[in-house]
Amino acid sequence: MATANYSFIARTIIRLTRPFRPLIRLIAESADIRLNNPWTAIGQHPLVFEDSKEKYSQQIPKSVYFNTRSGKIVVGANTVFGEDVMVLTGKHNAISEVISEKDLHAVPDDGREVIIGRNCYIGSGAIIIGKVTIGDYAVIGAGSVVTKDVPPMMMYAGIPAQKIKDLKRND
Repeated sequence: MATANYSFIARTIIRLTRPFRPLIRLIAESADIRLNNPWTAIGQHPLVFEDSKEKYSQQIPKSVYFNTRSGKIVVGANTVFGEDVMVLTGKHNAISEVISEKDLHAVPDDGREVIIGRNCYIGSGAIIIGKVTIGDYAVIGAGSVVTKDVPPMMMYAGIPAQKIKDLKRND
């Protein structure tokens, strides 16, 4: 019975505060408080989910951050994310790409896509920095930093992420 009352109270609060959302957003912006819109991207390129919103909203927590400043992000069907994952399309040039000191802080406009395959698992706190492709059925360990491609059916973990295990069946 207590759960039903809590549910009713939560729904009532949400319903009553809905008209004030624009005002809340305005106040937050004026105070330099960032409000996340779940399952949306920060940046100019698209964020593409192969699943329906109903499905990905169950498999991707609201705390996951998508930055599409330097390329698009594609998330394959049935991919599950842990809390506080960051998917970044690469904000700055890598040291190997720098020709002059001026290029060190340049932000590429495109070419840093992140493609995440189907049926993957991305552990909590992982950071994925484009340009990378994560193959189907891959597993990324919690807290890992992925900067290179991950083949299908492989487990990668660590900083930087490295191959831990081949997940292919040995029939």
